[in-house]
Amino acid sequence: MKHQRWIIAGIGAAVIVGAFLWIAGYRQRHANLSPSRLVPLAAELEGIRGVYLYFGATSTDSLVAEYRDVVVKDRPADQVRAIYRELLAGSAKGNAGLLPEGTELLETYWTERGTLYLDWSRSLVSEFRGGSERERQLIASIVRTAGDNLPGVERVMILVEGSPVETIGGHFDTLSPLDVRDWR
Repeated sequence: MKHQRWIIAGIGAAVIVGAFLWIAGYRQRHANLSPSRLVPLAAELEGIRGVYLYFGATSTDSLVAEYRDVVVKDRPADQVRAIYRELLAGSAKGNAGLLPEGTELLETYWTERGTLYLDWSRSLVSEFRGGSERERQLIASIVRTAGDNLPGVERVMILVEGSPVETIGGHFDTLSPLDVRDWR
């Protein structure tokens, strides 16, 4: 009878050890099937940053800020592109997009003296439709987006295909850099 108990205890222990080894092997096999992390995630290479983008408020002449998380890189020019790419993508809350259809940010330059140069495609001017209030909203959207999200930007210069433009829609002078404080 004692001999039978030892046999049953030995079989029970073998089953428990076998189950343990099988589970450990199962986990190891499935861990090897998952993709390895040789390439870091985009958020690890870059960074996610919260920004405020300015759009036209529906049925008013004011602007409304929309918060958005944006993936940005370390280089300041890449950060500017990422922020304005989101502005070009339009409102996520149904507010009015102010940049004309087909407008692209071609290049950006940022001086140590606090001036941000934004070089836009020709459609910024050629496709602009609206009066003085719409032009004011558009310029304010561009300038306030820079001023609120890019520390150190004091002025924004709007260029079109590498050259200053006198005006976007005929109502506001854009030949010289626009002071961020004037567009709040």
